[in-house]
Amino acid sequence: MIALPVWLMLSPADYFDYGESVCPSVLLFDRECPGCGMTRATQHLLHFEFSEAMDFNRLSIFLIPVLALLYANIFRKLVMRIIKQGKKSGSL
Repeated sequence: MIALPVWLMLSPADYFDYGESVCPSVLLFDRECPGCGMTRATQHLLHFEFSEAMDFNRLSIFLIPVLALLYANIFRKLVMRIIKQGKKSGSL
């Protein structure tokens, strides 16, 4: 869970900009879906290239806050599990 965002931040901003689409909508119907370009947009957001991200997908501006909330929830659950295990073992 931690390695993926770190890897995306360390890779170049245009890492996903070129190549064939893997979206089923594009492959099957030759039409972009609302999620098309989200990976490329996220990559540019992580590199603080907001205008490029908006060019790929305007919905990407909502992605970073949503991902931050998801990661915060995962972290909270992990901490609660550690606390709960500590209480069971009597070490806290």
